[in-house]
Amino acid sequence: MSNAAQRPSWLKPELLIEIPAVIVTFAMMLHITANALLRTFKNEPLPNTLEITQYWYLPIIAFLGFIAAQARGQHIAADLIYERFPEVTKRYVLAVLSVLAAGVCLGFAWFGWGEAVHAQEIGKTAGVSDLVAWPPYYLVPLAFGVMVVQFLYAAFKAVATGEIQHVVTDPDDVLLLEELDEMQAHQRDRSGPLGGENDTDNEKETAR
Repeated sequence: MSNAAQRPSWLKPELLIEIPAVIVTFAMMLHITANALLRTFKNEPLPNTLEITQYWYLPIIAFLGFIAAQARGQHIAADLIYERFPEVTKRYVLAVLSVLAAGVCLGFAWFGWGEAVHAQEIGKTAGVSDLVAWPPYYLVPLAFGVMVVQFLYAAFKAVATGEIQHVVTDPDDVLLLEELDEMQAHQRDRSGPLGGENDTDNEKETAR
């Protein structure tokens, strides 16, 4: 039985990215709600709510979302031509496109690193406020750097093992793909050791 089959569904590596993103999303919701209530009923809004949302909450959610979507193969794609290719051709097309995407992400990471260093050097703040805003700039090279590795790994899997990710063209397909993966994992769990024993018994009966 493979490690993927033995590992519980809640121990997926992408959860290390998704859980912080969910926490930040709820923190943003609570912050904005509290600001609206205090401004409406007490005329005392929380300071720098707009700046914190714009320069901290949203970049964290967005860039962590990029990484998580790539890890799950859930970036939206246009497959008008891709789906018409034979299965053998798809793996090489996906590998080439993954390498190209990795190159683009590498460019964004390189440019983002320069911008982040410059923002730190000048002590960039959020708008006209005194809120420190330069740390989130490092999310750009971090996120795109991770995506470089993800795309190169996808290209390697496509060429070396023939394993290709599903191309998602409809957001509703995401739920169907997740259910399919869970069903396949359950089937592997149920037919793992027992399946091997049954196959051995069948081979013995055939030999007799």
